[in-house]
Amino acid sequence: MIEIGSLAVARVLEAVGDPTPLAQLGVDPASLARHRAWLSPAFADAADSFCLNFQTWVLDLDGYVVVVDPCNGNGRARDMPMFNQLDTPFLDRFAATGFAPERVDAVFCTHLHCDHCGWNTHLRNGQWVPTFPNARYYFVADEARRWDTRRADYRKVDFAIDYNANVFEDSVLPIIDAGLAELVSADHQIRPGLAIVPAHGHSDGHCALRVDRGDTRLWFTGDAFHHPLQVTDPRLSLGGDDDLAQAVATRERLRETIAREGSYMLPAHFAAPHAGQVAIEDGEYRFRPLGD
Repeated sequence: MIEIGSLAVARVLEAVGDPTPLAQLGVDPASLARHRAWLSPAFADAADSFCLNFQTWVLDLDGYVVVVDPCNGNGRARDMPMFNQLDTPFLDRFAATGFAPERVDAVFCTHLHCDHCGWNTHLRNGQWVPTFPNARYYFVADEARRWDTRRADYRKVDFAIDYNANVFEDSVLPIIDAGLAELVSADHQIRPGLAIVPAHGHSDGHCALRVDRGDTRLWFTGDAFHHPLQVTDPRLSLGGDDDLAQAVATRERLRETIAREGSYMLPAHFAAPHAGQVAIEDGEYRFRPLGD
């Protein structure tokens, strides 16, 4: 559990990705050198690389259990080798948080890329069935339409490999067919203190999840940020965005809001300590990890 203000949030790790050069974000050497003191070692190793964490967040809001971004899932046919036919102990790790899948009340996917919705389902007797059978799954309607491969105008991701191949079929459509999906607007309130907020750009319907409890506010920001340097320079991008200009504007808006509120951001892929706040230091925004 990670204690954040008045809330305790569980993190379920599925996998840690291979090192990715920071240069892939587009960061220049001078900027990297200027920030190295706080980036190292969690967010920049000796080779100037970083590793994405593939992780799911779980929180208990007075007995109402919410799962955010349920990772990749096992046994999926994916074009990208790092996601293909995974076999991880994710469900064992999930159980270790103290929450059984049957206890989950709500599942929210910030977007429907393969690594954010895979464990929506699991394979049983050759069929993809809901992993959280008593939950309502909240999909932003525009995002569901974006990835609905049944559409005549469906477009693949703008990437060398279609990493989202088969995702709608094995991780989204079974939830819709089971009658567990809530197709909602991009500014939907799930319940008091739990709201979906537009954060478009990385994908057409990408959204954040905002949690308010007392004086504590959490922002589950999905893939609005892949690395802390994007808080400082929102123009940096790992690629794969539906609309880069909109993704940059989303990062600018979120960092300003999180800094102004004194709230906490919990991105989908940051390394330990995985979450933090946003501060303005020497006239620029900076991600401040928990415990810093």
